[in-house]
Amino acid sequence: MALTKKKPTVKPVAKKPAPKLVAPKLVGKAKPVAKLVAKPQMKPAVAKLAAKSPIKVEQKPAAKNNTVQAGGRTIVKPVLPVNKEKENALREAAKIAESLSTKVDKPITSVERKKDLAPIDPKEAAKAIKQIKASFFSSLGGGSTSAPTTVTSSANSPFPPRIQALVDKQEIVDLMYSYARGIDRSEENLLRSVFHPDASVDFGPGIFQGSVSEYIQWALDVRGHMKATHHMVANVRVDLRGDVALCESYFMNWHRLDKSTGKEDFFVGGRYLDKLERRPGGASGVWKIAHRKQVKDWTRTTPVAELFYHLNPDALWAHHSRNDLSYSIENFPTGNNAKAPAFLGKRYDAKSMKV
Repeated sequence: MALTKKKPTVKPVAKKPAPKLVAPKLVGKAKPVAKLVAKPQMKPAVAKLAAKSPIKVEQKPAAKNNTVQAGGRTIVKPVLPVNKEKENALREAAKIAESLSTKVDKPITSVERKKDLAPIDPKEAAKAIKQIKASFFSSLGGGSTSAPTTVTSSANSPFPPRIQALVDKQEIVDLMYSYARGIDRSEENLLRSVFHPDASVDFGPGIFQGSVSEYIQWALDVRGHMKATHHMVANVRVDLRGDVALCESYFMNWHRLDKSTGKEDFFVGGRYLDKLERRPGGASGVWKIAHRKQVKDWTRTTPVAELFYHLNPDALWAHHSRNDLSYSIENFPTGNNAKAPAFLGKRYDAKSMKV
C-alpha cells in the first residue's frame, strides 16, 4: 500500500489595512487660495523692462508695542495724538525766551523754523523787550503825571503765548507797584490809572465800600490826615484767564498818626485780592483792576520814637508829594558829573551816622 504525503496547509496571512492619511490641522485661519487671474498680454518691450526693474514695495515699520505687563494682565496704553504745530510753537517760544535774556546782534528768529509757522517780526520782538524794561520804571518819570505807559497786551498778539504771558504779568505787577506809589505820593492821576472807571473797591462795611471814584477821594482824604505812609507790595501771584486775571498781592503798610494823645506808628499787613480785565484802550488792550478787596492779616500800633530822625537831620528823608527825590532820578549825577563839589572836603567814618 503506497503512502501519500499530505501537503501542509498554509494559512492565509491577513492583510493589514492601509494607514489612513489624515490632513494636518491648520493653525489659525487658512489663507484663501489666490485665484489665477488672466493678465493681459504685455508688449515685449514692456515685459523686458518689467523683468529688469521689478517694482519694490516699501514695508511700513512695525507699530511700537504699547502693551505693558502688570499683575499677570496685559494693559494696552492708549497712544495719544501728537500736536506737531503746538509742539513746534512751544519749542519756538522757549528759544525766543532764551534769546530775550541775552544780547543778540541778529534778529530773533530760528533756523529750524517751520515754513508753515508765521515768523515773528524782529521789530515786534524788540518792542516787547522795550516794554518789559520800561514797565519797571514807567511811573518814575517827570512830566505832569507818572501814569504807567500802555503796554501791548492784545489778545491777538504776534508773540507766542509764553512770551505774551510775560508781558501781561509784568503789566499787572506794575499796576500793584503803581498803586503803592500813588498812595504814598498822594498822586491822584496815578491812582486812577490803576483802575477801570467803573471799578469797585471793598475794604469792609466798617471801613469803605463803593466805586473807585469815591474810594480815591476817601483814600486821599485819609492820607491827608497822616504825616507819612509807606506801602510795600510783594508775593504777587497772577492767574491769567484770557482777558481776565485773578491776582493776590501781599502788602505791609506803615502809617504815621498824629493824635492828640501823641504820635503813633500804625502797621497793617494783609493782601490785595484783585480781579483785573483787559479792555480795549487806544491801539491795544490794557490791564486794569475791575474789583479790589483788601483783607487784613494783622495790625500793630506803637508809640513813636524819633531818636534817629533827631540825631541825623541831614539824612535824605522822603517827601510825600512831587518834591520827593524819586521824581528827579533822571537828573542824578553820573560819570564826571558825579564828582560834584558837595561830595568833596568831608571825611566819613563809622561815627558819621548816629544811632
